[in-house]
Amino acid sequence: MMKKGDIKRPRGVKAEFDPEFSATADGGAVLIEKIMRRLNIMGACKDHLPERSPMSHYTTDEVVYAVIAALLIGGRGIGAVDSLSRSAALEEIFGMKKGTPSAPTVYRVLGELSGLEERKWEETYEQAGASQPRLNLGGKEKKEIESHRIVPEEPEAALEESRKALEDFVMAIGKRCVKAIPRSLMNLHGWYPVFGDGTDLEVEGKCFDAARIGRNGEKILRMMSLMIGPITMGYDVMPGDEDEGKNLPGLIQKAREGIREIVGSRGKVLGLLDAAFFEKEIIEKIEKAGWDFIICANQHRDSLQRLAESLSDLIWRETGADAERGWRRSQVGVFTHTPAGWDRPVTIVCRRWEDEKEIEGIWHYSFLGTRIEPENMPKRLAERYGYGQAIWMLYGTKQGRENHLKTPLRDLGLHHPPSCRLGVNQAFYAVALAASNIAMVLRYRVMPGENRGMQLWRIRECMIHIAGYIRKGGQRVWVYLAGGDIPVWLQTVWLQAFAEAGRL
Repeated sequence: MMKKGDIKRPRGVKAEFDPEFSATADGGAVLIEKIMRRLNIMGACKDHLPERSPMSHYTTDEVVYAVIAALLIGGRGIGAVDSLSRSAALEEIFGMKKGTPSAPTVYRVLGELSGLEERKWEETYEQAGASQPRLNLGGKEKKEIESHRIVPEEPEAALEESRKALEDFVMAIGKRCVKAIPRSLMNLHGWYPVFGDGTDLEVEGKCFDAARIGRNGEKILRMMSLMIGPITMGYDVMPGDEDEGKNLPGLIQKAREGIREIVGSRGKVLGLLDAAFFEKEIIEKIEKAGWDFIICANQHRDSLQRLAESLSDLIWRETGADAERGWRRSQVGVFTHTPAGWDRPVTIVCRRWEDEKEIEGIWHYSFLGTRIEPENMPKRLAERYGYGQAIWMLYGTKQGRENHLKTPLRDLGLHHPPSCRLGVNQAFYAVALAASNIAMVLRYRVMPGENRGMQLWRIRECMIHIAGYIRKGGQRVWVYLAGGDIPVWLQTVWLQAFAEAGRL
């Protein structure tokens, strides 16, 4: 039977472009531009990143500024700038007087920032070997592969001087962003919490010069980051088989002065780290920086559990059940221990628990290491819960700090490195982590009331993806947003956020 179209409805649908009408689907991006201007991101680019040749059409700061803006509105990777170039109105909002730099220009600038020269074609590709014939999805024969990329034996890392400039740039943006975030959101019972961790960056294909096989059998690069509150102060991108524990001391060394500048000479810093970092060298670096620390000590679980099992019942303090975790009962005990090769003992805070699904008397153990003395604990917290439980409560905030990595990894697309060359990735991640820090200012300072802390992807949906058009007059650009379609409550929230951005 012949199928009929939808002919019962009273009107048809047609479409064409109106060359007299200019608008953007991302009119709310003016909020991001306001934040970037108030934080003087362009000035930070000029101060800390090397200049390009005077013959270049785009300066370094113009390209980096464009990439940061593009990532924040939803672009991805080196080609993120395409999200700006699709709209002349967006270029006006972000002050791109020369237009938006292309993705190849961004790649060249990232190469310059890493100190790497562009590889010639003959140094980059070699003739491919024999291959079997293949068909595409349409059944046509695919063109035979003629060449493939040469992967150097050693990763093409950024040069030392270039890495220093990139690290200084991330630190400079971090300082500006930390100062913009309310101190109440940075404080944990009198400490400024610093969180450090490594993250596996997934890659596909055979071209990545620093890709290595990870713990789960996949190819990865590895990123290290050091954050104070939600703000990244230090970072590194390295081959996937690099030891996180060996890398962190250098990261602490580079970031300690900048963090001390933020917290002041009397400010207390608390390092919160997972079990990969319970090592003598790391703790020595932390204490040399004048920080306190709480680090998971499960790396030494076997020896610590034997010690815990031998302790008198008198040292254990009952801490009750936990239905969410499935604990029938739990206890906390505190003792000192000097791991093999260490010069000084460390306080071990042990938590043990019985699982509801198991018979009574079978204990499971977990351990934290610290040198915080009981008299230096927050008085109210320690009096109410006791020293051991309070240590675990402070450490329990680490998981929430790990969630801050979702902004760069998920919302800015950093789970997947964009370049085959390690040095280019190192430069790109410096720029992208600067964008992540700006996003944290948007999340934790600019967003008002109950919307404070909203994830970046939701902010884009509610606050950035709003249709708008622009009008220019004198030295100003006016952005008019589509208020007829937007609920009044959301317009109120947006205007509050825009006003707060102006107070940065």
